[in-house]
Amino acid sequence: MTDMETRSPDEPTSLGLDPRVAAAMAYLAWWVTGLIVLALERQNRFVRFHALQSTLALGALSLVGAGLWVASFASLVVTAWAFVFLMRLAQLVWLLGVTAWAVCLYQAASGRWFRLPVFGEMAERWA
Repeated sequence: MTDMETRSPDEPTSLGLDPRVAAAMAYLAWWVTGLIVLALERQNRFVRFHALQSTLALGALSLVGAGLWVASFASLVVTAWAFVFLMRLAQLVWLLGVTAWAVCLYQAASGRWFRLPVFGEMAERWA
């Protein structure tokens, strides 16, 4: 267990909300609410961790998905196969993002220090 996992998520928040509610709010509108909660929360490491993980992970997935979507339409002038391939890849990234979002939202609301690969480790270091 890491130091973060042994710390209670019930420490007070500067938002005046229950820490589980504030952490779950960080995932509600993907990276947007994560950024808002991160900017407003100053005290609770549990809430800051989930807000940062939301911002990093869901923000990255949003950028990759949007980039693939744009690339798929740009490739339409080249070949229909590239369009279909890139569009399917964008849909796969979207499905991965929705799955990660739902799991993280549930875990935060349950009071767990759930870490996504790569982004969770970064959020843990920076929270």
